[in-house]
Amino acid sequence: MRDICFIDKTFDSTQTTDYHLSVQIGLDGFYFAILDLSKGKYILLNGHHFFLKRPRLLLKHVREVFEAEDILSHSFKSVEILYATRKFTLVPQAFFKKGVEEKMLWFNNVEEKGFSVVKNLFAKAGSYCVFDLPENLQAFLSERFPKCEIKHTLYPLVEGGLKSNWSSPSKVQVRLNFFRDNFEMVVVKGSSLVYCNVFHYKTERDILYHVLFTFDQLKLASDQTELILQGQLPQVSPVYHLFKKYVKLTSFARLDSTYQHSYTFSQVPEHYYSTLLSVYKCE
Repeated sequence: MRDICFIDKTFDSTQTTDYHLSVQIGLDGFYFAILDLSKGKYILLNGHHFFLKRPRLLLKHVREVFEAEDILSHSFKSVEILYATRKFTLVPQAFFKKGVEEKMLWFNNVEEKGFSVVKNLFAKAGSYCVFDLPENLQAFLSERFPKCEIKHTLYPLVEGGLKSNWSSPSKVQVRLNFFRDNFEMVVVKGSSLVYCNVFHYKTERDILYHVLFTFDQLKLASDQTELILQGQLPQVSPVYHLFKKYVKLTSFARLDSTYQHSYTFSQVPEHYYSTLLSVYKCE
């Protein structure tokens, strides 16, 4: 995929202290968006694509983005950073204990040196998400944005899904968020989180297998369950047409209507960056 840069005509680099900055970092790339809080409008969307295999290589490429993008050196009213990693675990609030986050994460993940353990509260799900983050990357981001919040990319998927489903207790949604070689899957029923996982894939059939297996195990009705696709999945992808054969209510994610979005964003499909553009105030 090509890098992107969409800037609304109302963007003013001298007014960044009135703006919110959302960032998403992972092996696939570095993406950021700016929300004009006073207007309730997203006015900038920028993306640098990576093709990395290991998280340890991220810092070098993230530094290069900061050197290339002067806007990232400005001060913002608030900053949220999403980080994509397959190493995570969800811990119910009732069982969570401060100080033992590392034990909770490495209980079912392979521990590596040079990684920090970070936690987020998923308030609507009543759980903490504990995940790994390269120590050098965490130090770099904390230096650049001292008051930033670093969250797992599952955060807007889970909390946003529960928020949209809150008033419909019987409604079931399956949300898939795609990256280059893995995808996140979240299942919500009404105000409850039913399932959450990340899967690696090589082919479209791998994706179909994981999703339909989950449908079968959770006994989800294929004619009544909404399947929402988002992330780096082309609209012409065979995956979409495969799903339509098995799950009637399959669709691509739409941008949150709570905020306006610059007309310049129309050059890319809405679902590509819906996670990044929904993290602000999705709780």
